[in-house]
Amino acid sequence: MPHPQAMPSLTNRLTTGPIKTGLIALILGLSACADRPDLAQRVGPVDPTLAWPSLLDTTALAQSSSEASAFEDSQTQVQSLEARAAALRARARRLSQTPVLSTSERRFLLSAIARLDQPE
Repeated sequence: MPHPQAMPSLTNRLTTGPIKTGLIALILGLSACADRPDLAQRVGPVDPTLAWPSLLDTTALAQSSSEASAFEDSQTQVQSLEARAAALRARARRLSQTPVLSTSERRFLLSAIARLDQPE
């Protein structure tokens, strides 16, 4: 009788093969039940008379953007962020002026804290 380690294990081949096949069949079966996505509105029709767009070289792209436009864009972004920050500060001020708890809720909470602080 040959040594058990010399022959491939029959149980390993039986357990991994059918399980893998079953999982693949299950995944394919479930994917067949799914609805197909509607891609009709996602892709526009292609006009065959138009020429293909040309690709730009990175050096051409770098030359096309001027430093002045980049500076203006950064200034616009800075102004936008400053306006958002000011709006958030104003909102925080408004929210901090409005009490979160009513007078009775605050009294109840303070009395509960006082009871917890008392020694037993």
